[in-house]
Amino acid sequence: MDMSRTQWATGLVALVVAAGLWYYVEKVHVPAFPINAADTIPSWNFKGAYSGNDALMSHANADIAKLQGLLGKGEYDDYDLSIGIGNDDTLLGDGRRAYQSYNRAAHIHQNKGLAYANLAHLMDELGAYHTAADAYAKAVATEPRQLEYHLERLTYLTRQFPSDNALILAALTDAAKEFGDTAPVLAIEAEWLAGQGRFADAIKAWQAVKMLSPGKDVSAIDVEIVRLKAKQ
Repeated sequence: MDMSRTQWATGLVALVVAAGLWYYVEKVHVPAFPINAADTIPSWNFKGAYSGNDALMSHANADIAKLQGLLGKGEYDDYDLSIGIGNDDTLLGDGRRAYQSYNRAAHIHQNKGLAYANLAHLMDELGAYHTAADAYAKAVATEPRQLEYHLERLTYLTRQFPSDNALILAALTDAAKEFGDTAPVLAIEAEWLAGQGRFADAIKAWQAVKMLSPGKDVSAIDVEIVRLKAKQ
């Protein structure tokens, strides 16, 4: 009986220690990316790409279990594993778990922007649009030389906040600071300007895109310029 009690007590201690470690990793050691005060998330669940498909959901859950089993083993970077888990969670429509996974990744490598870009995608899906904008800004600030993050940020801002000139101009300035005039950035700017009725500025931007695209088929740009001139 005494031995049984000793074993029980030892097991209880182990359980408490494990719980403490979980609390440290999930609650203390990994600060969450802040939800913007302007946003409200009524539900963390949404229709993921795999939602409703039992076979795909089973595959994603199996992948999560596999990746979780590799965490901390040193065979693979826990950053990549956490990103993979978060991506599976997103496919399943589990926003809260995806949020936790991406936050864990962001803490592991604070100089990498992918976790923040994925957080932005997630927050957009959840309707937390200001938080998504913050996460895109963080991705750009973390890895300013990654043009992809600038393009994703600008595409998002011009879609979700087209009338916020200050926000979009700040994002354009960040991109120009790193890359100067680039055709992909100017193309997004041109589309945004046209959408705002600033046709002369949009035409100038498209003309700049043409100059920066030697040897490429720019016939679609020519058609767009003609269309915009007709609106002036």
